[in-house]
Amino acid sequence: MKLALYGGTFDPPHAGHVAVVLKALEVLSIDKLIIVPASRNPFKPFAAVEGTIRYEWLREIFSPYEKVEISDFEIAQQRSVYTIETVKHYAPVCDELYLIIGADNLEKLSSWHCFYELNAMVHWVVATREGREIPQNMIRLNIDVPISSTDIRTSFSSLGLEPNIEKKIITYYKEHQ
Repeated sequence: MKLALYGGTFDPPHAGHVAVVLKALEVLSIDKLIIVPASRNPFKPFAAVEGTIRYEWLREIFSPYEKVEISDFEIAQQRSVYTIETVKHYAPVCDELYLIIGADNLEKLSSWHCFYELNAMVHWVVATREGREIPQNMIRLNIDVPISSTDIRTSFSSLGLEPNIEKKIITYYKEHQ
């Protein structure tokens, strides 16, 4: 089985995340794409919204996509989980493993926990962002969705999602910030 993992905080999930998933399904020859929302990101001090809530939003957003699964693996740990832990969790059930990241992660990628071991275990798939250069040895996902979770949390701008789920997410942020 060929799997792709796409982890992140998804705080909040938005059209950029959907674009990454759709492009990965188009470009990669995989059996399943697993979205893994983090309980807490090791590089960020906190998430604005509890992981279980973000998990449910992702399940709703991606329910129409047969090859997409939402995992609660990291949320169930109730702590920051290193990517290598998640990769090791899924590695035994697949022959090939792709790891999807945003280009904004490339600068600090070599500082990730157990980077060299992780590098040996996965095929890197990088979603373009803000004109950042992507190394030739990585699979490129051309994404052109100028949207940012940080901007959404501060200005409550559009998420670019289906209206019912978008309203639910933005209302939650407005009521809880």
